[in-house]
Amino acid sequence: MKKTRKILLMLFVITMIIATVLSGCKPAKKPTPTRYTPPAPKTTPAPGTPGYTTPAPVRKPVSETARAERIARNVAKISEVNKATVVISGSTALVGIDMKAHVQGAHETEVKKKVEKTVRETDNAVKNVSVTADPDLYKRIDNIAKGIAAGRPLSEFTKQIAEILKRITPSA
Repeated sequence: MKKTRKILLMLFVITMIIATVLSGCKPAKKPTPTRYTPPAPKTTPAPGTPGYTTPAPVRKPVSETARAERIARNVAKISEVNKATVVISGSTALVGIDMKAHVQGAHETEVKKKVEKTVRETDNAVKNVSVTADPDLYKRIDNIAKGIAAGRPLSEFTKQIAEILKRITPSA
């Protein structure tokens, strides 16, 4: 009997060890992830119903490049001008013009006044207009305009613009 008791005790211990091992080897329960639910869309009342307000139109600011291009197109329409290029810096327009061959002397001054008038009529925000017919300055203004249109900042050309302005109006 002692032997049977010993076997039973041994069998009980082994069963307990197996039960403990099997119950302890379960994978840990992880919390289930919460799902993202987008917020409900805001609904606007239909036009004509109470509470409906007409949204104000969104005005996009006109870039200085677009303003300069519009001014250059209008200046180029002047009969004595072949082509024009414009750079706008704040309220100042720097205008380079390529004039037709027959324009010289006093007539050139008249054409520059026409250009100045056209610039002011095209863009009311422009307060100062500097016009040059010098081919070298025209090319420099054109290069600046192309650089700005390509995305380079105006601040990169500040020294060049100041130098061109000095050459156009030396007394200023």
